[in-house]
Amino acid sequence: MNLSKTRSIELPLTMDSFEPANLFVEQWLAQNRFGKDAILETKLLFEALFCDIIKQGYDQNTTLTIKAQRTFGEYNIKFGFEGKTYVPEKNAENISSESKIIQAYHDKIGYRYRSGYNSIRVVVKRNYRSSLLYCIIGIVLAILVYFLLNAMMSAEKMIEIDKSYIMPMMDQFANAMLMVGAPVTFFSLVKNLTDIYIISEKSSSDRKLQIKTIATSVIAVFLAIGTSFLIAFILSNLDGYLEGQEPFGGGMTATQFISSLLPSSIFEPFETYLPFPIIILALLTTYAFCSIGEYFDVMQKGVNVCLTFFSKMLNVVMFTLPFFCFLAFLSSLLVDGFINLIVVAEFVGMVFLSLIVMAAFYLIRLLIGGVKIVPFIKKFPPLLWENYKINSAIDALPYNIRYCWREYGFDRKRISAKLPILAQTNQDGNCYLIMLVSMIYIYMLGINVSLLQIIGIAVLVLFLSIGAPNQPGSILIGMLIITFYLQADELILVAIYAEVFFGALQNAINVVGDIVTVAIEEQKSMRSTA
Repeated sequence: MNLSKTRSIELPLTMDSFEPANLFVEQWLAQNRFGKDAILETKLLFEALFCDIIKQGYDQNTTLTIKAQRTFGEYNIKFGFEGKTYVPEKNAENISSESKIIQAYHDKIGYRYRSGYNSIRVVVKRNYRSSLLYCIIGIVLAILVYFLLNAMMSAEKMIEIDKSYIMPMMDQFANAMLMVGAPVTFFSLVKNLTDIYIISEKSSSDRKLQIKTIATSVIAVFLAIGTSFLIAFILSNLDGYLEGQEPFGGGMTATQFISSLLPSSIFEPFETYLPFPIIILALLTTYAFCSIGEYFDVMQKGVNVCLTFFSKMLNVVMFTLPFFCFLAFLSSLLVDGFINLIVVAEFVGMVFLSLIVMAAFYLIRLLIGGVKIVPFIKKFPPLLWENYKINSAIDALPYNIRYCWREYGFDRKRISAKLPILAQTNQDGNCYLIMLVSMIYIYMLGINVSLLQIIGIAVLVLFLSIGAPNQPGSILIGMLIITFYLQADELILVAIYAEVFFGALQNAINVVGDIVTVAIEEQKSMRSTA
């Protein structure tokens, strides 16, 4: 069979069709060079879904269409067939093994029913590096266009083009991102806070784990504040920024800050993207949901539906990122030429170098927890590489659980319970990178902020990270919200740079934090049972 982006096969919806359907999927996975673990996991889920669909009792004359496709870096397998709505078995007393598997991998499955036709999508893998490739192409095109414009017109004319055409388009991109990003952040924050509340109510040990995880994210914010000042100081000596600037010289007074917390109406947070009112409204909504009693399940389902809906809208907007990456770099070139690209390169290099701070933080935690450092580090690179390719802590959960059980010898039952909690709660990467990048450019651009505002930004970053949608765009949305909070349009370009260069890095830091925490908890369990 030839390798192509989309392939399909049509078969009768009967159990006899399983073998050819399974062979079709297996060959497609092999041709796309999936690892053994990914192939076994996908085949297990595929068989469970196939058998569960057959058990629903559809007409044997029904045609089943199976598609295997690769679009925008996402690898999917789709089932399509006519008939009644397919609903997997849930909450039954004697639930089947197939339904248990489907429930275990529910984050990978999407269901849709329209005009009598079922469409079921299984996400095999999301590879966000393809988006990065398109962004790099956009950067190269920006350089080529700059050479062309520079040969045809004066510097004043290029600045006029940037001011009249490019920057207004960048503003519209920021508005579009926030128009979708604010609801995504709100519903994601409500969902995550509600899940945190439910988990903490069920188990005191899980509640302690959540508190520890939130504490590490708070520490990550403070580490970012100190590191950002050091990086800004180094870059200022290299490029002449901060001359005569007083970063702590102004900003909101305490009265103005308190007044900004409450909106004039319930709709204002989404109309003006005011971050603190969104957070307060999310906290109130979470409290109301968790106190609502018999209607809780219905309301929770509504929140999940809204989050899924706006997340799909966000995916559409994110498809335009390479184009606006092109415009962002072209804007920098038109204004200051290659000097700006040198500054961006230095900035990216310094941020990657700053990861030493987080690495030291995690090493100290491992030492205090009594974990043997050398054996732990030796087995870590394959785990980190696989998570970099998947770029979603939730999508990578099955792999991470198997790897920690097989390579580190962790108790599989314990880590199967703890890693999902950590994947949802731990946002060290979001906290560290959003705070770091924001503060570096606040210092470098001389944006007038007070100490109170820096504290406000730290609180914002912490809550925005808890409300991170766990998908590409979380850094971009977080920084754009901070941009509107500070009324600093200069940070729009910086937000795009941060998403392009650090979008995958945030997940890597989150996963490192997850595994470090699990290793410490496992060491503690071993000592208590010894």
